[in-house]
Amino acid sequence: MPTTGMMPSADTVMRLRRQPGFADAMRASTAAAVRLYRGDRILNALLSDRARALFPHVALYLHFVEDRDGELGLTVGAMKEMCVRLGLCSGGRCEAMLALMRAAGLVAAAPHLDRRRRPLVPTDKLIALHRDRWGVQFDAMSAVIPAAVAYRAALNETAFVRTFVLELGRRFIAGLRVLDGAPELEPFAERTAGMVILFSLAHGGGAEEPFPPERPVPLSINGLATRFSVSRKHVLSLIREAEDKGLLARGGAGNDTVIILPRGREAIEQMLATMFLYMADCADVALQAAGRGGITTNAVASLSA
Repeated sequence: MPTTGMMPSADTVMRLRRQPGFADAMRASTAAAVRLYRGDRILNALLSDRARALFPHVALYLHFVEDRDGELGLTVGAMKEMCVRLGLCSGGRCEAMLALMRAAGLVAAAPHLDRRRRPLVPTDKLIALHRDRWGVQFDAMSAVIPAAVAYRAALNETAFVRTFVLELGRRFIAGLRVLDGAPELEPFAERTAGMVILFSLAHGGGAEEPFPPERPVPLSINGLATRFSVSRKHVLSLIREAEDKGLLARGGAGNDTVIILPRGREAIEQMLATMFLYMADCADVALQAAGRGGITTNAVASLSA
């Protein structure tokens, strides 16, 4: 369970969901997630959605954490231990992922006197990739959390990035999970392309409709399989599981439409609100540590008031 006080309260989450710009924030956030997923072939190859999203963050966290001797902690052994402890993947899968990341220029071997230690460092390419990912989420969040504009600007500062990464990691290791408030979505996070398929369906409504849409949207099993490089069987399995959980319902003459049911819309809203608050709280801590705490009041505290 997460440490007391780390998880946004149910009241705070609901307050954020009631903000006038929340639908716009969700629309922008999920659109960015779909776009970034489709451009990330390397990480998609070996990991589920949850592990794919978290693996590089764990690498960055270990890079910025100093061990007892004052050395930065990103090594193959430390990465394997952390991935197994957090249930992200096996040690063998971790090594395979690190090898792929090295081949793609995302991490590199660092010179060290002790060859047994095998230290790694994230490259500028990996740091830039995450600045982009965090940046689009801060842009989306700014529709309901104005302080996100300051978070976005601070991404150019190494001190902010370091503390932000450490704070995200500290809370995750302590037990905070974005899906705690929407456990119905857990199977989608554990399946390849599960969340982005769900997000893609949510974008099937028109721009003038609520988000997630309340009316049926087009459903193409073949189209989704092609778009996200998975099998038709995989997509169909996800849709059926969502139906079993009361999240979606197919319809139309040939099951060519799908409606996101109230339970599904509730889960999507709950998850995204929790994610926004998680990121905002960590970013506020990072701004304080960088000596810029006067820029904004605590976003989570202001919603809790």
